[in-house]
Amino acid sequence: MKNNKLTKRDDYQSKTEALNIDSVDNRKKTRAREKTKLPPRIDNASFLALLIRSFVSFSLIIILGVVAIFAVVNWAFSENGINIRQKGIPDYTKELQNGNYSRIPADKILGKSGWLEIVTADGNTVYSTLQTPNEYSVSELDCIARFNQSETRAVHNFKISSDKYNYLITISYLDSEGNTQERYYLLSKDERETYNIVSSSISTTKTSFTQKEYDYLTYNATHEEERLFRFSFKGADGVDYYAVFMDEDMNNTAVIYLFIVVVALGILALFATVMVFYIRYINKHVQRPLAVLSYAMTTFPSQEKHEHLNYKGSKEFEHLYDSFNEMVDILDASEEQRLALEADKQRMLAGLSHDLKTPITIIQGFTKAIKDGLVSEEDKQKYLQIILTKSNQMAELINQFYEYNKLEHPDFALDKKPCDVAELARTFLANIYDEFEVQGYILDAQICEEPLVCNVDKGQLLRVFENLTGNFFKYTPQGSTLRFGVEREENKARISLADNGPGINEESKADVFEAFVVGEKSRNKQGSGLGLAVCKKIVTMHGGNIELAKEPIENFTTEFVVTLDLLEGEEK
Repeated sequence: MKNNKLTKRDDYQSKTEALNIDSVDNRKKTRAREKTKLPPRIDNASFLALLIRSFVSFSLIIILGVVAIFAVVNWAFSENGINIRQKGIPDYTKELQNGNYSRIPADKILGKSGWLEIVTADGNTVYSTLQTPNEYSVSELDCIARFNQSETRAVHNFKISSDKYNYLITISYLDSEGNTQERYYLLSKDERETYNIVSSSISTTKTSFTQKEYDYLTYNATHEEERLFRFSFKGADGVDYYAVFMDEDMNNTAVIYLFIVVVALGILALFATVMVFYIRYINKHVQRPLAVLSYAMTTFPSQEKHEHLNYKGSKEFEHLYDSFNEMVDILDASEEQRLALEADKQRMLAGLSHDLKTPITIIQGFTKAIKDGLVSEEDKQKYLQIILTKSNQMAELINQFYEYNKLEHPDFALDKKPCDVAELARTFLANIYDEFEVQGYILDAQICEEPLVCNVDKGQLLRVFENLTGNFFKYTPQGSTLRFGVEREENKARISLADNGPGINEESKADVFEAFVVGEKSRNKQGSGLGLAVCKKIVTMHGGNIELAKEPIENFTTEFVVTLDLLEGEEK
């Protein structure tokens, strides 16, 4: 009897097809959709239309609500004789310059109690909205605050005797660079109602203020509901004028605060109400793509072949599906890396077996020949020397393999301490100097005198020196020169070992630091490549870098360069 239940694989495919989701192999979508318990299919157009309708309706409600709030607030303010003013006297500069003073709606922009007067620079009033125009002297005009919304004035009284006070007037303002500056007058009032200047931060020939001048000077500091300003302009006739005006509440502070609070509360209420319905409305329409993604994640561990999900729809869900696909790629790459590490391990074991096989075979053959009496007394010493050489090669190979695996072990940690690498290099070369003379090589030491202190494991860094100099002795003919240099390079210590030997062929340079690379590409008949691999591992663990220089220094064919970070305080 046929089982009517869907398998996990079929169920997954039916869900992905319901959302126009395919694997990346672009297989044909010819299978009929199987019935599931998920909501009806959602196509891109309807979902987009849903978002547009919701956004438009949400925006219209907010806009209408804000308009209604504006209307109500304006009506309430108008009923109480308050207007929200958006323009000031400077916005009517053109009318001022042309002398069309009557066209300036002073009552609207200055308030019912506000007034406007046009005064020449010498104090002659040529226009006034007051029934009785004010009269000004030049010094009185100078005491009126210039129109600058960033300027504030304050008055402080200091009692110096039972019936005498000093008055400190401070004027704070912003300069052209936006920095706060402050000026002050310290005044003393005498019995003639004259305010004498005791001290001032302003360079002036004036020694006192009259009562009227003092009133103008302190007007904005002593009146909370109104402000007095002068605005300078040049008329069409070339004459300098001042627009002197009193604004009953220039900032409309209380009105603006009330307006902001009402509008904010209205918008919040509208936003919260609409969002509740909006979220509930679209929630059911976004469950399907999330359900497919959730199902794909649930079944992910049981799948041998991980396929990408290709969703065509809203950008939000496309990003989710892209993230899922990126996760698949990362996990697959991690698995590939694990397999590659396993393959490297097998390759290293194979390389070790290969490099041990030849000397073991030679040792076995020569030992058997000596045992069976097939070697004459004259050749016996030569054969024993070959056996000793091959056994030393085996010991060196096993030791290098041990060092390499020790570095690879997760529990291994460097014993790093501050160390002068220049002095360490000098000590190392001094210890092996005789070896150069005995074997017929030339040493050219170029080590700087200044200390180069790095945080290193001294023993492991010496291992790097030993491996690099060992390669020099092994692969270069007698008479060759090794240049061992240590110098500062910005905030790093630069260690270079260059020789004038036969060099390294181009195709081997890319893999020179890899161990047991199969083939003659980066190995030769004398070594395994483990020494350079150990150097690479040690330097990398120190946070440094080792490389084969693309262009060795002059007169040399090969140059290895090691760079290590200097300790803080040693940098220049």
